[in-house]
Amino acid sequence: MYPQLAIEAAAQSDVGRRRSRNEDSFAALPYLGLFMVADGLGGHAAGEVASRMAIEVVKSCFEEDEDLEETWPRGMAAPDAASARERDEVRLVLSVRRANRAIYEASRRQEAMRGMATTFAGVLLAPGMAYIAHVGDTRVYRMRGGKLERLTQDHTLREELLQDGDGVLEAALALSERADAVTRALGCDQRVEIASRVESTAPGDVFLVCSDGLWGPVPEERIAGVLRAHGELSLAAGLLVDLANEHGGPDNVTRVLARLGGG
Repeated sequence: MYPQLAIEAAAQSDVGRRRSRNEDSFAALPYLGLFMVADGLGGHAAGEVASRMAIEVVKSCFEEDEDLEETWPRGMAAPDAASARERDEVRLVLSVRRANRAIYEASRRQEAMRGMATTFAGVLLAPGMAYIAHVGDTRVYRMRGGKLERLTQDHTLREELLQDGDGVLEAALALSERADAVTRALGCDQRVEIASRVESTAPGDVFLVCSDGLWGPVPEERIAGVLRAHGELSLAAGLLVDLANEHGGPDNVTRVLARLGGG
């Protein structure tokens, strides 16, 4: 692993105003440069178990610095030949893939957990780079120079039709209750397509990983306004929870904030 980066972090999760239990899980691990949120799918069995498993499996892959060479993707250089950047990107994706398999197999073994699933988004911060992996509609944003940018694309019916539709289907879907249905999640199948992205970083960048309990009810400009106005991340995290609940708190709300220091 790299020498520890100068990273300030804050995280908070809340059940919201309309749910009886919190099915979100998260981890803020500055010593690993790893920040994650998983959202157990509402209405699915043991969603809270699935989200917790996702976080724990990915975390363990980095804490134990385990050799994942046996599942290295075909067509990519082996770990001893790959650059540090390639190793980091692939390790993050492989750890999420391993989490998917663990959740799927657990759901097959135990009837009470049959059908459990979770969305996931994670950011791995390394010198000069951010590695992002996600499945579902949990999002990653970056605040830089006062501008909030979304770095992930939701895996939902709405987003997929916006990418591929001709306008007619999009209009019809906007009126449908299924518009925001998740099309990918960890644990649904033995294999899952994991979206990944690599971004260069700069000192002062703030990364926000959050469940749809935040970005769903709260406009992005309101989220950006909180981050611009409050440099103390723990205060900003608390205010984002309050904002989600002020907008009805329709779901569990979780956000993890990480700011890069250094010069």
